[in-house]
Amino acid sequence: MMLTVLTSRTITRRSALLILCISLILCMPVLAAGTVTREVGPADAGGLITVTLSLDGMGVGGLIETLPEGFTYVDSSLPPSQVLVQDDQVCFCMINESTVTYRVRAPDQGIGEIAGRWWDFTARTNGTIPSSEMPAGGAEAPAAPGPGIVLGLLALLAVPALRRWRR
Repeated sequence: MMLTVLTSRTITRRSALLILCISLILCMPVLAAGTVTREVGPADAGGLITVTLSLDGMGVGGLIETLPEGFTYVDSSLPPSQVLVQDDQVCFCMINESTVTYRVRAPDQGIGEIAGRWWDFTARTNGTIPSSEMPAGGAEAPAAPGPGIVLGLLALLAVPALRRWRR
């Protein structure tokens, strides 16, 4: 019969390994759960902004987006039965969706931050979506003419001058 002598060092190693294994098992649903990222497009001339939410690994879940003051929800890529709008919050219900696109109308001036939360009902996890800055709407200022126009005019004026100089 073999007798193993357990020292405090052996017990400490085994305890640390046991705690590590239990931690990994408990964190598995969180590691397997998806993430949600948001991409905010620029405001068009009518003040509409397109927001795209990318869902990674989410089967059945929900999203709540909190719009900044002055911004209003317009429509989304989901059917209206899967969207609930209440005050400044927009709730989306997803079933096997990989992306959700929605549009908001921006106020003429000012900016704000959009915040969001997500729930993955299949993996029983949830989290927050990092805040994103929302640009103001309205027409953008026309771009100033670049040097191309000025250089083109100078070239047109230089041609007759060069012809005279060669004579």
